[in-house]
Amino acid sequence: MESFVSHGNTIATTTDKFGFLRESNDVVHDGTALASRMEEDGYVFVRGYLNRDDVLGARREMLERLASVDEIDTSHGLMEAIASGRSTRGSIDGRAFAKEMRTGPAVRRLVHSGPAIAFYEKLLGGAVRPFDFVWLRTVRVGGATGCHYDVVYMGRGTHRLYTSWIPIGDVPYSDGPLLVLEKSHLHEDLKQTYGAVDVDSDKPNPWGGGWFSTNPVEVQDRLGGRWLTASDGGFRAGDMLSFTMFTMHCSADNRSPVNRIRLSSDTRYQLASEPADERWVGDDPLGHHPSHRRRG
Repeated sequence: MESFVSHGNTIATTTDKFGFLRESNDVVHDGTALASRMEEDGYVFVRGYLNRDDVLGARREMLERLASVDEIDTSHGLMEAIASGRSTRGSIDGRAFAKEMRTGPAVRRLVHSGPAIAFYEKLLGGAVRPFDFVWLRTVRVGGATGCHYDVVYMGRGTHRLYTSWIPIGDVPYSDGPLLVLEKSHLHEDLKQTYGAVDVDSDKPNPWGGGWFSTNPVEVQDRLGGRWLTASDGGFRAGDMLSFTMFTMHCSADNRSPVNRIRLSSDTRYQLASEPADERWVGDDPLGHHPSHRRRG
């Protein structure tokens, strides 16, 4: 078994510490069964559920934009996503560039229509509203995401809110795949403490920000459970991983031997009838903006 490292911490891959995500392709069209899996596991993982051509179209769109600011070494082929080690992004409007990335038509088609919406209509049993803000991740070699709950970033609306993590292209183990901590959504004490944090609140935050920890080994020692990821070498274009607001997750370090950037997206979905967090919806969501600071 290949080793997994996150923020320099080596995760044990013994059978009591590490495992693989349960695949739910067998129940993907059964809303009741999907809801049961989500309640039991805190996630639902479906292989090849999304249209691979749509995923690769979004990948091309993202990489073309990154290449336009000289961040891609196109001598290897655009779709290989090899980092150039250069960037001209500092000479342009960074906020406008980020908006162009996340509002591209291929990205929107992937996450705001078709199978992605159909999945949540089945899971939630009604009309679905995705957040307008789409989080696109371009993780360079050496980069990783710390252990966290998503609710601390987007907890002002309904908590019946779900994240879709979508690999925008294949993500082998070397490139920093997502890791989910088994049964972590069932820790009621953690949900009432760390899970009650609002990163845009002025209230004291013992964690300092949104991440619970950058050490998945310590998190596992405290909470128990195995770290889980995709089997058979990693995630593939077309896969989709959905999880709750209280599912602890992180990523492994990107240790690509060819200096490849890991591309992925995070999108949130809820029933259209339930209240939405105002930071992430609308024509031009402001996100973590000073105007959204909450006192007390």
